[in-house]
Amino acid sequence: MRYIEALHELRIFHKKDVVALIKNENAAKEILRRYKKQGLIAQVRRDLYVATDLASKISIASKFEIASHITPSSYLSYHAALEYHGIAHQVFFELYISSEESFNDFDYDGITYTFCRSQSEVGIMIPLTDSLVKVTDLERTMLDCMNRIDLSGGLEELIQCFALITYINESKLMDYLHQFNKQFLYQKTGFILSYFQKEMKLSDSFFTVCKSKIGKSTRYLTDAHESDSYFKEWRLCAPQNILSFLEQGENPYV
Repeated sequence: MRYIEALHELRIFHKKDVVALIKNENAAKEILRRYKKQGLIAQVRRDLYVATDLASKISIASKFEIASHITPSSYLSYHAALEYHGIAHQVFFELYISSEESFNDFDYDGITYTFCRSQSEVGIMIPLTDSLVKVTDLERTMLDCMNRIDLSGGLEELIQCFALITYINESKLMDYLHQFNKQFLYQKTGFILSYFQKEMKLSDSFFTVCKSKIGKSTRYLTDAHESDSYFKEWRLCAPQNILSFLEQGENPYV
């Protein structure tokens, strides 16, 4: 039990962290083996461990902390980031984790951790009150989710989440848009956020810029069956009224 207090302070750790603590690789391996057998720690995946509660033997590291330590560059993204920011309409048992280094998807404690290739380094933050978590900030999360609606839980979930946002940093959002530099993303962002302009306090000039970047191509927001209406202003085919999802989603038991 000599090192268990130090491991509890770490909460989540790799073998190299234990080696650094004990100063001996063979001794570190033995400590990991023994503590794991005693239920004092749990192995999440190869070379990733969590300290457990001494009474319940349940991991003291949250799923968000675990996700942030899978690789050196891993961070919560897409719907996982929406959930972390507290605006997810539904809680999924799958977390999307972006990383520069690949990893195989795996399950731990009822959660599936799914790899996504990191698309950009902008907007990744370590929250002040959660130093073991890495997550995309709200503006980057919104753009990621509009860029890959499928990874946000689908259009209905996306609209339900966006309806909870009361303020967004417009200059940061536009800066990220410029860095992504995707015509279709300007198109989707302008269209979707136009429904929330007042609530998110976005200026008219924001939408003017989005319109100036969309090009001449007509695209589908979702599949052709669902996106059955044409919106000339955005050169976009989309569901007739995406805000109708808010009425459909009203369920006091969710």
